[in-house]
Amino acid sequence: MSGTHPVPEEIRTILRGFSEETMAACAEFKATGSQAAFDRAVLDLINHHLSPKPPRPITTYPGTTALVAELGLDSIAMVELVFIFEDLFQTKLPQEELIQVVTIDDLRNLLRKHLPPAGPQ
Repeated sequence: MSGTHPVPEEIRTILRGFSEETMAACAEFKATGSQAAFDRAVLDLINHHLSPKPPRPITTYPGTTALVAELGLDSIAMVELVFIFEDLFQTKLPQEELIQVVTIDDLRNLLRKHLPPAGPQ
């Protein structure tokens, strides 16, 4: 579970305005490489950018849920998410792959593909 890994100042700076739970999930993933923490972080980051919020917790939506058509994520929010992911994980997400992202799983898979190794090396 999250909370056992201190949240570095770098993560606090990048995620200013986000919940402690989001910061903790990102810190846990970066410290351990935990896929559960990664999934929590991705869902928390998406949820933060949704307005209005979905009628039920984002954790209850399947990975096949469409970010735009079903959750209402707009293009500006998607760009903000990309910048946050790139800053958090020191990676670049190729534009030609980003335009193919439709679902929660598409986004997760794209991020996993371009993530640098996490956890103890």
